[in-house]
Amino acid sequence: MKFYHRLRTKLMLVFTLITLLPILVTGFFAIQSSAKALKTQALSMQQQQVMTLKDSIERFLATARSDLLFLTQSVPFKQYIGAREKQLSVEALEKARKNVEQEFAALSNYRKVYYQIRYLDETGQEIVRIDTKGGKVKIIAAERLQNKGSRYYFTDTMKQRGQQVFVSPLDLNREQGKVETPYKPVIRYGVKVYNSKHKTVGILITNIDAGQFLDTLGSARLVDAKGFFMHHPNDNNEWGSQRDLDTGYNLETELPTLNKRLLRQDGSINTRRLTLSSIQVDVPGSSMSWHLILKEDAAKVLAGVYLFLTTFTLILVITLVIALLIALLISGRITRPIEHLTEVADAISKGKLDTDIVEVDNKGEIGQLAKAFERLRVSMIKAMERLQRG
Repeated sequence: MKFYHRLRTKLMLVFTLITLLPILVTGFFAIQSSAKALKTQALSMQQQQVMTLKDSIERFLATARSDLLFLTQSVPFKQYIGAREKQLSVEALEKARKNVEQEFAALSNYRKVYYQIRYLDETGQEIVRIDTKGGKVKIIAAERLQNKGSRYYFTDTMKQRGQQVFVSPLDLNREQGKVETPYKPVIRYGVKVYNSKHKTVGILITNIDAGQFLDTLGSARLVDAKGFFMHHPNDNNEWGSQRDLDTGYNLETELPTLNKRLLRQDGSINTRRLTLSSIQVDVPGSSMSWHLILKEDAAKVLAGVYLFLTTFTLILVITLVIALLIALLISGRITRPIEHLTEVADAISKGKLDTDIVEVDNKGEIGQLAKAFERLRVSMIKAMERLQRG
């Protein structure tokens, strides 16, 4: 008898269609839906990480802006502006100026994020200057104060209206026209100062140590509007703009096919090799914005998804093997007695009436069939004996 004609084969096929096929279909859709959910969750976690970093930067800069506005309204500073307006004596004016120095120094020492806090008069002359270097706050003596009337941060701040805050680009600090080393990333916040008659009497400006928040970004990338890196996991790729190191290295250099998309919209981008999350960082007090980008190997971000797929597939294969073994066992229990009875019937048809019928442990139809065969065999033996006696 050919294999595909056998009852066991047919039972196995029926069992497969009824039992294994639903398992396969259900398992396939379970793998697909679960993998998709895990992938979405992994990308969502990456995007959440970027959002957390964005909030941290914006809070840092918002605090710096608040500090600047606080200083314009501080009692010592308002008293000094009032003393100038009233044209008090040189001694009284100097005393008021010293009080401002102490106020600025106290804030700088408390916050520990300012390279400089300065008050420049309407001509750009430094009146009060507080420097911080190596964690030490220093009040600069009057004879060392300089005129900064030609510097862009002075002229740009003087163009602001009311309490509008000037925010400089985030760049590397320069001393005497050269980039200072070791590099000091700095962003400046400035605001115009008015006397009681609303006459402009100079500006207040703070030089903020941007390294305070850049160092917290880890493997994230922070780029300006033109895609130049202000923070990068590889230090050699930072500060490529003309105003800094002028290397030309930017986001387009690193990701030529994705840079425009990353700068144009927030969200996640997933390729075969990479997963990227991008979000816009709004600089408080200005219309300027940056982009924060988290770039990871897809294999690393989706490691949990791949582990799930491998594990689930292995479980599915084991389930299929067990199901096939059970199907083989059940079909064997059904067909083995029938095959035995077929052999007995064939032997009886050839006159071998002494063939034993193995007792079938089955109380159903197969068991009844076996008993019927046994009765038939016994009846035929008795009939043959009667014929022989007659």
